[in-house]
Amino acid sequence: MLNTKVQASSVTSFFYSLRCKIMGCLFLLLIGFPLKANDNNIQDHNLKAVYLFRFAFLTTWGEFAPTNKQFNFCSDKELDTSHSLQALIKKRPSQAVFTPYTSIKELEQENCHIIYLSTQNSNVIQQLKTTQPHALLIGDGKPFVQSGGMIAFIKVNNRIKPLISLNNIKPTGLSIRSQLLSVSEIAINKESL
Repeated sequence: MLNTKVQASSVTSFFYSLRCKIMGCLFLLLIGFPLKANDNNIQDHNLKAVYLFRFAFLTTWGEFAPTNKQFNFCSDKELDTSHSLQALIKKRPSQAVFTPYTSIKELEQENCHIIYLSTQNSNVIQQLKTTQPHALLIGDGKPFVQSGGMIAFIKVNNRIKPLISLNNIKPTGLSIRSQLLSVSEIAINKESL
């Protein structure tokens, strides 16, 4: 009897492990396949908007997760990526809200989870780290990460990819899930200082 229970438990564990691996592979396919920047129908700002939206769900927020289950995306209202992100969020109002801004000062009263910036100015980035200590700061290019940003969009082989600085994310108390890390470039120390 005991041997049968052990065998059943072992089989159940095997199938659970197999199911997890299959789900992980499917997830990677779903997130990697549609995000090719060289696809003629998709422009870079649309890809960035999709990534921005997914970042919220590929981050472990712990105690900083929104209590109402709606992530607040704050983005410079003049950017094409912001317009695409806003359109995406309108389709999923139960999961997210969009907060456009024209100046960093406007964000002092907000509780942003994701902030997309058009600047690489280290003073602005440091100011946001102070006023929004548990938000992901996302921008463009390696200089953004070198200025203290957490995730930057870069091009690798003509594809948009996230460049993630784990060092810059660490003080937020957040962590990036392995599914996102596996499709991203990781900034080495000199890139994230």
